[in-house]
Amino acid sequence: MEEKELSREAIEKLITEFMNRQGTCVLATCSDNIPRASTVEFFPLGTNIYILTEGGWKLENIKKNPNVAIAISAPFAGWEHLKGLQVTGIAEIGGKSSQIFQEATEAYRTRRRQENAHLPDFMKVIKIIPKKMDYIDASLPAKGFRMKQVIIY
Repeated sequence: MEEKELSREAIEKLITEFMNRQGTCVLATCSDNIPRASTVEFFPLGTNIYILTEGGWKLENIKKNPNVAIAISAPFAGWEHLKGLQVTGIAEIGGKSSQIFQEATEAYRTRRRQENAHLPDFMKVIKIIPKKMDYIDASLPAKGFRMKQVIIY
């Protein structure tokens, strides 16, 4: 049987469901040819990803180079159950009064199921806008689809 690709809508649905079940990701940034990978909590809203931060090297790197990558994986339970997502995209940084901060607050409230939650004013928000999403799901071949599904924006 020939494996095929899912529709864009079906892939995005799988990706958003997957992201909603995971809590952390590894954010990769780079500037001056020095890479940095940080494990962070994230808050998805659709296919956009929001990360709260107090600052640090990741923000400094993003200011110099907004191209980032994110890796999200389900807990490893054997190769036959492998699921993961790699996102390459553009990062934007927002502070308290920004639209990005408002979007992140919505994502935070949705994830935490706390409709009145507020983000601390001193926090910065990193918004990742995907350019490419590579989703891997080892259960897809049994359904006639390729294990790796890709969306390019």
